[in-house]
Amino acid sequence: MSFPIEEVLVMILNGYRPMPTGTTAGWKKAKYPLFEPALNTMFDSYVIKEDGIYKMWFSWRPTKSIMYTTSTDGIHWEPFCCVLTRQLDSSWEADKVSRPTLVKKDNRYHMWYTGHMIWSGPLSAAIGYAVSDDGIHWERPLAHPVLRPDKPWENHIIWTPHVIYDEEEDLFKMWYAGGATEGTESDALGYATSKDGIHWTKYPLNPIFVPDGSIPWEMAKVSAPFVWKRDGWYYMSYLGNDADMRGSNGLARSRDGITNWERHPSNPIIASSEGCWDHNCICKLMIIETETGYMGWYNGGNRKIEEIGIVYHEGFDLGFETDGKPAPNERGDYSYLCPINITH
Repeated sequence: MSFPIEEVLVMILNGYRPMPTGTTAGWKKAKYPLFEPALNTMFDSYVIKEDGIYKMWFSWRPTKSIMYTTSTDGIHWEPFCCVLTRQLDSSWEADKVSRPTLVKKDNRYHMWYTGHMIWSGPLSAAIGYAVSDDGIHWERPLAHPVLRPDKPWENHIIWTPHVIYDEEEDLFKMWYAGGATEGTESDALGYATSKDGIHWTKYPLNPIFVPDGSIPWEMAKVSAPFVWKRDGWYYMSYLGNDADMRGSNGLARSRDGITNWERHPSNPIIASSEGCWDHNCICKLMIIETETGYMGWYNGGNRKIEEIGIVYHEGFDLGFETDGKPAPNERGDYSYLCPINITH
């Protein structure tokens, strides 16, 4: 059952809250998650494709570690193994390690990840660094994080880093989230740069991206940035949370990757699907280019565990140029603007 927009507006004024569902702007979800639910919570994956093989690193909650697996098609994955574990004697990553991002440069894999520590006070999280020749056996060249939360807006926590290497500028660029509290996502996104991947300089005007209180689906939090460059733009997928902390993913773009971010007119591009395995939230989304478009992996939740799903986009036109008109969703209409399910 659907409702005319006039009735939906009356419902909102009377305390009802519409929820975005499904996908928009040409994105399509696969129906089922990629791994068995018995494997428990898997989240915040990072995928690259090398020599025809997809390689995935992801966070696995049962071991509080970073895992690794491979695939020939990005859908069917081999049994995974643990490649980076927490260090119980560490002053900053003894609780868990998670949320990897990778760059392959000079025939070595470079990983930045989140290390967590629980003190007698608030939860703390910082960003660490590891290197590997094969992507499986990792070494930590440092005993301390390469980026710490040291600004008031970061609130003891920076995490979900995403790093790219800009060959034109010979510079590592990192986008990260900060300001979370225990049990919630982050308040805003920051930016930092480095010549060697170890010594980082934070942008002096951080945060560079904050929630928009006028947009219901992201009014509370933004987190989990994933950035890529194409045709003179920096594109970013990001996690937004509404007032009930329900997560969806949106797209934005910027000419310099720092300022003047333009949100996609059909955000969120990927939202929960009612009655499905990801009905409670959509979390981090990462995207790679294929020969015919985009392929992405995200973790979705159903209140008990999070699993990894896959999305597709045919072609490289992401639909920012729509003259202010939203693009149709996966059902071929505009019902995501006044969803079928009205909750309160």
